[in-house]
Amino acid sequence: MKTLAIALGLTGLLATSATAADFPIAGQAVELGAESDTNYTTGIEDWDWELTPYAAITMNNLRLGVETDIDMLKLDEDKVFQGVDLTADYPLSTSVNLYGEVSSDDSFTFGDVKLGATVKF
Repeated sequence: MKTLAIALGLTGLLATSATAADFPIAGQAVELGAESDTNYTTGIEDWDWELTPYAAITMNNLRLGVETDIDMLKLDEDKVFQGVDLTADYPLSTSVNLYGEVSSDDSFTFGDVKLGATVKF
């Protein structure tokens, strides 16, 4: 039975994909898309399928985005909407990126703001 579940899970993982579209509007880049993540955890034998629709606009290298996570296996429950994530990214160079993010709950009460930098080397 576990072998069948793993085989089906791998099939689901291969079918999982990301889709996006970029549109130039008034000289700015607008992104619309969604990412789907399907996975199976062997130790607890649990399936997970999360869909993340997003939208973003990039102006003068500053990317402002909004996204939300939807648990596709729990669509029949009362609390499908869990809130939104707001992000801002600004690349200083090809290896240094500044970012900020804040998340809300389902009633749009926002939490702490996270500011940081990533460095690739």
